[in-house]
Amino acid sequence: TKKINKITSINYAKKDISQVVIYVDNKDRYKINEKIIESLDVYVGKELSDQEIEKIIYEDKTIRGKKYLLMLLSRRIYSRYEISGKLKNKGYPEKIIANLIFWLEDNNYINDELFAEMWAQFRLQNKPIGRYKLNQELRIKGIKQDIIQKVIDKTYKEINELTLAHNLIKEKIVSSEIKNIRIDPKKIYNFLLRRGFSTEISRNIYNELYNKQV
Repeated sequence: TKKINKITSINYAKKDISQVVIYVDNKDRYKINEKIIESLDVYVGKELSDQEIEKIIYEDKTIRGKKYLLMLLSRRIYSRYEISGKLKNKGYPEKIIANLIFWLEDNNYINDELFAEMWAQFRLQNKPIGRYKLNQELRIKGIKQDIIQKVIDKTYKEINELTLAHNLIKEKIVSSEIKNIRIDPKKIYNFLLRRGFSTEISRNIYNELYNKQV
């Protein structure tokens, strides 16, 4: 015979009136969002199958997940991959994660292309990097390669990469000149490579610095 669970009491939670506490058969306790009471027609005396209890728990986790995500996104923009990782760390099951991400995308709360564009602008304004480094960083953020390529092409079309590299090393050169320290072109070359600039751009600046010293 199928097990039937009877709701024996429903009370508002003491510390949070948006939550209600449900007791089933006077022993099993469930703390859920009050919206579920109405949406799933939950009341004292109602008999629930195990599947219906699972549905109540699922709906509650979904509501909690939405609240958590809106709190996260109020602080900064996140990529799809980052959101998925945050939810996994919170212990959400895959099915709920998939539904929550669909909900975010459907409501335009997350958009990987917009995220990639904003990340590129942020990086170039604060600590300039070359296209290789930007590519690497966006891949770590879980952005698809076709979006990365589109954003990189757009970003470095608007700003000259050689100018960017010049601006990056300007401070180092001025600092060295003030301290009367000889600039090592090889060190500048390696520094630019580490910051994701191409061999061609790094070599170009190396030659400029080397020729000044000759």
